[in-house]
Amino acid sequence: MSRKPKAVPLSKIEDIQTSLKQKAATPKTISLSDLVLSLAKPIQDMLDAGYSYDDVSDVFKGHGVELAASGLKSFHKKATTTNDNNSSNSSSSKAVDESVNSDSEPELTDSSTSNNDSALPVEPDSSPIDSSEPSGSSSSKTSKRKKTTPNTSSQFNITDRSEL
Repeated sequence: MSRKPKAVPLSKIEDIQTSLKQKAATPKTISLSDLVLSLAKPIQDMLDAGYSYDDVSDVFKGHGVELAASGLKSFHKKATTTNDNNSSNSSSSKAVDESVNSDSEPELTDSSTSNNDSALPVEPDSSPIDSSEPSGSSSSKTSKRKKTTPNTSSQFNITDRSEL
């Protein structure tokens, strides 16, 4: 099939332009979880300053966004988990510097334990007592501990983080 050159009548320009303006005038919306994700750092800063999720929820209500403290807490935990995984996967020094400067130690611990590749080599060095056991049994025990310890510490960090 051969293509026919399409000609557009000039009268269509005004119709298309009107439609484009109407679409542009429609306010863009995002989901509540995306809103909390985009505001995760300021929310964390407010929590670090001693405010509660109820206080953060009141700020949202002041701007016409009805979001209960429990929902805010849930979305914020997911957002910080997502941000931790992204920063640990990208391995950029800026992300690490920002998390160290702006957040508490659980944030740093979360990001180091969420990336299991970087956490595994550190553990045998930090526990020389395990390496003093007979080498045949310690390597199998250490590998088992490597798998269980990061999961346990990340669970504790999540628990500690919720109490802030």
